[in-house]
Amino acid sequence: MNKTILATTSLLFATLLYSIFAILTRTIGFAIPLFFASMTRDILAGAILLLPLFLAKRFKKVKKADWLWLCLRSLGGLFGFLGFYYAFYYLPVGTAYLIFYGGSTIAGFILGTIFFKEKIEFFEGFSLVLAILGLYFIYAIDDLSGSFLYVLLALMGGVGTAIWNTFSKKISNHYEASQLSGLDIAISGAMWLVLSLLNQETWQVPSFNIAWIASVVLALLFIVTGQLMIYGFKYLDAQKGSLIMLMEIVFGSLVGLIFFRETLSTHALIGGLMIILAAALPNVKAILLRRRL
Repeated sequence: MNKTILATTSLLFATLLYSIFAILTRTIGFAIPLFFASMTRDILAGAILLLPLFLAKRFKKVKKADWLWLCLRSLGGLFGFLGFYYAFYYLPVGTAYLIFYGGSTIAGFILGTIFFKEKIEFFEGFSLVLAILGLYFIYAIDDLSGSFLYVLLALMGGVGTAIWNTFSKKISNHYEASQLSGLDIAISGAMWLVLSLLNQETWQVPSFNIAWIASVVLALLFIVTGQLMIYGFKYLDAQKGSLIMLMEIVFGSLVGLIFFRETLSTHALIGGLMIILAAALPNVKAILLRRRL
């Protein structure tokens, strides 16, 4: 199978898994201190990813220049998760998705242009406009005057996620996906540790309850989605990848419908179709060009 198709499939599957995050976020809530919970998840996920590499002697020494990109990526991921967590806990799922992915998509286009010299050609530009219109059709933002902080956090989360997504392209050819994911999680774990200590959180002994179970599931999803994202953005332009990630809006709408009783209007269905088309157009273009060649 063509690597472009595999990369697209990887990102689509990642968006499907990401749509479950909203359920887990609301299940965990703040039953476990936020920074402490994030640290424990990263310890678990990092150990699962890195220990087999060390034991099999497949861990590759990281170049000094690559540590910058690893740390910047992890920092972006940390802001992305914080914004995501607060937004999806305090805002309606639909509204949170609109702001989060609006920020992520626009930032993805900007980062792709600055760091990877990607040009916004007709198909990509048309897809971006179509996707933004699709977002508008799906969710009309209600009065959020009392939720400005969470709107800002959702936007910050989208920008941080775009950094996390696209910066993997800088080093994805140098290391295995499992090593990149493991190092990213380990660096994030160290950052969460510092934040937990600074905030003087009360640490808890893990127990067998719904919050801790959801937290472990979230850690396992981090492992799977992290490697899917690295593979997907390795073989796709940052701009195309950012558009494909908008499919989470569609999956998230279904999650909101099934689990949170957020009904889908006719506008939402039209918007979902527009987003699907926006995500597909750049890849259809690439397939047609290859056939001509």
